[in-house]
Amino acid sequence: MTARLTAIEALAAQPAAAALVCDFDGVLTPIVADPTTSAMPAQVAFALGRLARRLGLVAVVSGRPLAFLRERIPVPGIPLLGSYGIEQLRDGEPVLAAGAQEWLGKVRSAGEQLAGHFADWPGVRVEEKVVSVAVHWRQAQDPQAAAAEIRRVTAEIAEATGLRSDPGKLVSELRPPIDVDKGSAITELLSDQNLTVVAYAGDDLGDIPALQMVRHLPHGYALVVDHGAETDPQLLKLASQRFHGPEAFSSWLTELADAVEHSSAG
Repeated sequence: MTARLTAIEALAAQPAAAALVCDFDGVLTPIVADPTTSAMPAQVAFALGRLARRLGLVAVVSGRPLAFLRERIPVPGIPLLGSYGIEQLRDGEPVLAAGAQEWLGKVRSAGEQLAGHFADWPGVRVEEKVVSVAVHWRQAQDPQAAAAEIRRVTAEIAEATGLRSDPGKLVSELRPPIDVDKGSAITELLSDQNLTVVAYAGDDLGDIPALQMVRHLPHGYALVVDHGAETDPQLLKLASQRFHGPEAFSSWLTELADAVEHSSAG
């Protein structure tokens, strides 16, 4: 039996027919205590720029708002999908997925409730986004107690409002209960393109639909960035290839860019 090509070999073999899609936090950037300070290292931006000029598609899909991604990813030619694909750019203008608009009032109300409830919880941070609200406890003085209370309160608000409660890495998020996730967003992104090799890189629970989607493709690669104890075992089970932290993935991106440019030159 012929051994399966590695992700780099497959992507570099026919660059114009290959796609690389990545999450942002924890994949293209290091995990930081304050998510507002998250920034993409220059080495990563440079590698993505090289790849965007050669591969059929390089894209980023993240739980972050689209406006945040546009500020933090200074690389031309890369489609950006925010809020798990609910926010996209069309003809240069941001648009929301069908059905999202009607939930924005409940999202804002949930944000107000959460901000009020956790105002006296040191280190608990409520992040109000365009179409969702997230509660982080990475900096909480008592992470275990904060996690339990955040999960309880977000579950209650979800039940009362109909919003969907999604867990993440030291975060719980409430967002519209519409049929959009990273997997469906990437499927739509690929639908009108003739791309035969697709790799997706992620590190958190919200990446599972995308990782599952690429694993079902004949030439799909699920790339998982491992953050040790913070990484859910479900992700590791899906991994075609595993990277020990964003620094390792950054090095892989540079290696991929070198391979793609060598292939194109040949």
